[in-house]
Amino acid sequence: MGEKREYRRRRRPSDDMELRQRQVRRRQTRAPYPEEQQRVVTSEYVDPRRAAKGRRMAKLRAEQRKRKRRSILLVIALILVLIGAYAAAKIWVKMDMWQGKAENSDFVVSASEQEKIKDIINVAVLGTDEDGFRADVNMLVSFNTTTKELHMISVPRDTRVVLIDDMIDYLEENDEYVPNRNGVYGQCKLTEVHAYAGEGNRCAFSVAMLEELLDVQVDYYVKFDLTAFKKVVDAVGGVDFYVPMNMYWDMTDTGGPLINLREGMQHLDGDKAEQLVRFRDGYAQKDLKRIEVQQEFITALIEKVCSSQTLMSKLDDLVEVVLDCTESDVTVTEALKYVKYVKDLDPAKITSDTVPGEGGSYFDMDEEGTKELIDWRIHGIEPVAEETDDLTNE
Repeated sequence: MGEKREYRRRRRPSDDMELRQRQVRRRQTRAPYPEEQQRVVTSEYVDPRRAAKGRRMAKLRAEQRKRKRRSILLVIALILVLIGAYAAAKIWVKMDMWQGKAENSDFVVSASEQEKIKDIINVAVLGTDEDGFRADVNMLVSFNTTTKELHMISVPRDTRVVLIDDMIDYLEENDEYVPNRNGVYGQCKLTEVHAYAGEGNRCAFSVAMLEELLDVQVDYYVKFDLTAFKKVVDAVGGVDFYVPMNMYWDMTDTGGPLINLREGMQHLDGDKAEQLVRFRDGYAQKDLKRIEVQQEFITALIEKVCSSQTLMSKLDDLVEVVLDCTESDVTVTEALKYVKYVKDLDPAKITSDTVPGEGGSYFDMDEEGTKELIDWRIHGIEPVAEETDDLTNE
């Protein structure tokens, strides 16, 4: 035994032992190399059943999140549908009442030679006085659904007209008065056509007269009074407009307003807007200048209505006023079809014109100039410039 121990001591001297101990301690304290770390990680045992269960749980949690998102979107969509259905039902009822206000006229006009123009919607806009008998505003509004151009063509209220044969025959058959001015049977002012037609036919007569004067086919009419006009202006929050001159005209003795506006840029509410569009006493051109100012204000009003801010915040009030305070023969289905064009209205593509002619106690239209205007604005045929020859006698 002693020899054996001695042998071992000789094979493992004390110096070598100390060296081995230092090496062991060094290996125990140093950090493993990256490749060793990787080997440790990859060599770790993973239970396949636990791994499969983890994947199933992760997939289940992902599906739960998706279902939760779908549920939220479904609820939001349902709320929007309910709100939309309520609004549509409300508007439908209102529009049905609006449609019920339209004239049920038995006046029939002979077949017109004018044909319906594709992509063109022609609307007669009639603005009446306080009692609703006379049409002080007679305007054709033409909208091109392709080019998105909107043209307003006004005919002065004092335009000299002669009732067409169909009107005279209808009035005679119903023992109604037929105007007779300056020895011309059926002659009167355009504004008076609305009055002579009688209840139930006023808009029908006015529309037929505009078709005769402008040689166009009118698709629909819209009639409003000054109360509706003021409410529309108030519904959009008023309109910024430059008043062209100091305006003062006391109309209270005839049931009208006291017009008192100062020249300059102003924010006009419904009452002030009424004063603006009714003023004509101080204009040198009387009704012609009034029509010009009316057209400029209508353009500013359309621009305000079509602004995204107004459509978002005032549309409900505006629809309410229009349906309550106007009359039209546009059906519910047709109105809903045309609503989409509101967003397409561009103030840069809106024009306003008055038929040419000469004014006095009567306004006499220039028929040739009116035809050129209609061809230009509605049919897109620009007038031919007159050529002058500078010839000298030799």
